[in-house]
Amino acid sequence: MSYIETLKQGSKDYYYLTKNIRVSQKKWKKIRIFLGDKKPSNKKLILLAGKIEKKAKAYAKESKYPYLSEHDAETLQDLKAGYAEWLKHTAKSIKDKLNEDFVIRFTYHSNAIEGNRLTLRQTALILKDKVIPSGVTAEDYNEAINGRECLEFIKSYKGEINTRLLEKMNGILTKNTGVVYGGRIRFFDVQIFGSEHIPPKHTEVKKHILNLLKWYSANKGKLHPFELAAIVHAKLAWIHPFEDGNGRTARAVMNLILMKKGLPMFFIPIEKREEYYKAIEFADNGNYKEYIAMMLQLVIDQIRAYGHSKK
Repeated sequence: MSYIETLKQGSKDYYYLTKNIRVSQKKWKKIRIFLGDKKPSNKKLILLAGKIEKKAKAYAKESKYPYLSEHDAETLQDLKAGYAEWLKHTAKSIKDKLNEDFVIRFTYHSNAIEGNRLTLRQTALILKDKVIPSGVTAEDYNEAINGRECLEFIKSYKGEINTRLLEKMNGILTKNTGVVYGGRIRFFDVQIFGSEHIPPKHTEVKKHILNLLKWYSANKGKLHPFELAAIVHAKLAWIHPFEDGNGRTARAVMNLILMKKGLPMFFIPIEKREEYYKAIEFADNGNYKEYIAMMLQLVIDQIRAYGHSKK
């Protein structure tokens, strides 16, 4: 996935279509096509994107990652660089508006996946306009408020991923929603309605959380950040460590890891819920390669559809 890069020469800005390719284990190279001092039409950009992808193939190497192909790693590097470029050259007022839009969309879609009945418009009224739409239940309303609070917490969090953090995030997401033991590792068995997966018994949950955190510490310097974030998400969803809000917590943690590594945050659109659940099934069965491929496609589709309305 290529992106537009702005380079200044003197007092003038010039535009390039840019793609990142890996030329060694830790070194990346930029391939550029000069666009001039004005951005071309989308039609021309599509044609040039095809050319730059062909150029990149000449440098193709075997992937150093266990689950991502080299092409996937380059796509994510382009996303990261394009996002940094967008942050650098976008006015604060526009970034603030797009950030607000992302918070609304992330909250709506993440909650809707778990059965929240608010519409996107109702979520916007609650979070942006501070209006309580008629007919909205207290639980649905509070889930929207909690979603925004959790995202704000993520952005300010500077510490490590640990049990206390997981409990804190789940506590925020389930506050005032009728959940009795929100923010506490469960001490009772649960089941997931409509799923073949049976979560671990409550006597095993703390052990699984400890193993997950050990795995994270051992692999955060080895795996690609997207692989790391996606697998943590899958393992958390599998453990199902809380009374409620497990999916929302797992998606928020995944975004926290991506944000820490300079990658844009994302949401899973409610329209893609079936594909999302299918991806998780692959992870539950130990097929992380297929799971990560599906999750990456969901992320790319969402970013292409909504742009850099994040962080």
